[in-house]
This record gives sequence, C-alpha cells and structure tokens, in this order.
Amino acid sequence: MKPKSADPPAELHKAVENALAGGSLDQLTTRNLLGLLLSCLFQAERSTYLEQTDGDKGNGSYDRGVNVGSLPLEVEVPRTRSGEFRPSQLPPPYQRAYGDVARALLVQLVAASRSMGAARQALQGLDLPISEDALDSVARHFIEEFDLRNTRPLDTDLLALFVDGKYVEVREGDRLRPSCVYLAVGLGRHGKKHVLACQALPGRESLESWKTVLRSLIERGVRNVLIVVQDDFSGLLGVTKGLFPHADVQLCVVHAQRNAKTHLGKAGAAEFTSRLRTIKACYDPDLAAGQWEDLCQACEKDSPTFIAELRKKRENYLAFLRYPEPVRRTFSTTNAVEAVNGQLEIMRRNNGGYFSSADNLKARLGIAIERLENGKWSRVAVSVSSALAQLNAMFVARFESQS
Repeated sequence: MKPKSADPPAELHKAVENALAGGSLDQLTTRNLLGLLLSCLFQAERSTYLEQTDGDKGNGSYDRGVNVGSLPLEVEVPRTRSGEFRPSQLPPPYQRAYGDVARALLVQLVAASRSMGAARQALQGLDLPISEDALDSVARHFIEEFDLRNTRPLDTDLLALFVDGKYVEVREGDRLRPSCVYLAVGLGRHGKKHVLACQALPGRESLESWKTVLRSLIERGVRNVLIVVQDDFSGLLGVTKGLFPHADVQLCVVHAQRNAKTHLGKAGAAEFTSRLRTIKACYDPDLAAGQWEDLCQACEKDSPTFIAELRKKRENYLAFLRYPEPVRRTFSTTNAVEAVNGQLEIMRRNNGGYFSSADNLKARLGIAIERLENGKWSRVAVSVSSALAQLNAMFVARFESQS
C-alpha cells in the first residue's frame, strides 16, 4: 500500500505549544522549531513522491545542517531506496550556505587529511567562517552515500561489468587491520560507467566475499550482462560463469602480463609481452587463437604450470576480440576499476600508507567515486560512443533470442 500524506506530527504541535507558552521565542527555540518544520516538510514531500512513484520505498533519514539566512539549522532529510528523491528545498549535497569554492575546500580537507581530527585542525588554521559541523557534514554525506551505493536497486541490463579488488590497511585501535575493497563498475546501455558496488571487507581478498558481492548485484536487479571483465583470482572464473551464464567472461590481460613477470623470468616475460601485443592487435579471433597457442609453446619451457592455465583459459583471455574494435582495449582489462583504485592509492600514500578508520576509508572512497562519476564518467567515452550502436545490437540479439 502506498503511503498517504499525514497531518503535521504530534511533536511539531507540542513544540509550537511549548514555545508559545513560554511567551517569547529565543534564537535556540526558533532554530529548533524551524528545523523541525523543515524536517516535516521534507517528510511530506517524500510521501507525495512515493505516492506518484512505483517501485520505490522509504529508506529512513539522515541528519544534516542547513542555513536559513544566517540562522544555522539541524534537519532530518528523508531518503528512498533508489536515491532518486531529494527535497526541493534542500541545498546541494554537503553544502549549507557556502559557495562552490568553500564546498570544494571542505571536500579536499576530508580527502587530504589523515583523520577527521586532522581535518578540523586544518580548518581551524585557515581561520575561515566555516564551522566544523559543516566539515563533519561533508564526511557524513560521503559515508552515507557509500553505504547506500551497496543497497540501491540496479538496472537489469549492462553492456559490461568490471570487477576487481584492492588490498588496504585500516587502523583499528593500535593495530593495522588488513582489508579488501571489492569494486564493481557497470557500463550501462547508455554508454556511461557507474560504480555499482563498493564494499570494504576485513581480511584478504577471498572467494566467499566475491560470491557475496556478485550475488548482491543480482539481488539488486542485475540480470543481463554482455561481458564481465575480471582478473584470474583463484575460483572466481567458475563463480562468475555460474552467476552470469550468458555473459562472456574476460580475464584481464594486464594481470596476465604481471603474472608472466613472476613465472617466466625477465626474458620469458619480454617474449610473452611482445607476442601478446601482436595478439591484441589481431582482427580475427580464430587467427588470434592460433597465435595464443604459439605464445604458449614459446614460453612453456619456463613455467609449464602457468602456461597450462593460459591454454585452458584461452577463450577467456581472448573474449574481447569478439567485440567492436573501438572497445577492445576497454574490454580487455579491469582499468575501469583501476580508475577508482588509482585515486584511492594516492589517498592511501598521502595518508601515511593506511586509513585511520573504516569511516575514513568510506569517506575517501566516496570522494574518489563522486569525482569520477561527476567528472570524466559523466560523459560517454569516445571509444564507447563509436561502438555503442553495435554493442546494443549485440545485446538485443543475445538476450532477446533467449527470451
């Protein structure tokens, strides 16, 4: 049953009556009343939105500060599962009454400081008319967005899904705890990339955690994927094939080159890289398969076990060759995920090699993701744009024929 609009809540009536009974309204009382009134208006606006929107539900609320003129208020902002609802009277995200320059400064302080305590000290040292509450609001916004990103419903159809993990260390008391950041980036049928899931889980990278992350994508709506791009983490290939049986699974060729340096020695790795470069430029998948076998024969003497795995997974290393030439480079590696990991690595190094808390990690990941999605990912890449019609035609041919 859809929610219905309600009269102002009892707490608002009571607050007004108490204020009037006092005979005067001081600034604190006025602030509390206005904050409560705005919160009620936001709730009413969400109720109206949900009445008019199928398939979306309420998802609690979060606290934030806003300014009405020079009067600072604390309000509760309701949210929905999809994240599409936003009260019309609410200022832009993590902005109280400050301009773009001040907002960018607050974000940069959170991103560059080792901890929120250090960020507050830096803000005090700048001697600007910006409160510490505003800084806390910025960090809280990114932490909440990080958590919501892992629960929101997702589009059913994807042209590509890129997954990869990154090892980090998080301070816990007087110890550094190993954690793995599991990232999933989707390429939608409109041609834009978005981070679909980003989970920071304690411990080293594990197959069980990958199962949890990938299953959550399906539970949130993902069904049809043309190609999944991942590294050759032990056991992950079989899991991906089982969860996305109609998708091509591409193993990252950059990871293969890194592994070659470990298994084949300097001369063997150079031979591997040279032959792989020729294969990547090949227009005929059948010809590339023959060249892959030549590569295996040339390098087999250096590491028979490693080469046996390459032979067995040839189809998964060359899946990208079945796609239009402009996107082959994009579909051959997990570089889409590395775009997030690269920003995170810069923050990690600037932070002394670790993150001061789990919330600190979440805030920084949120900042890195927002910078990408509001920056270069807000536009369709030239390589994808030139092949988008072909990719969508391939998608329709594969999944409509199965329906």
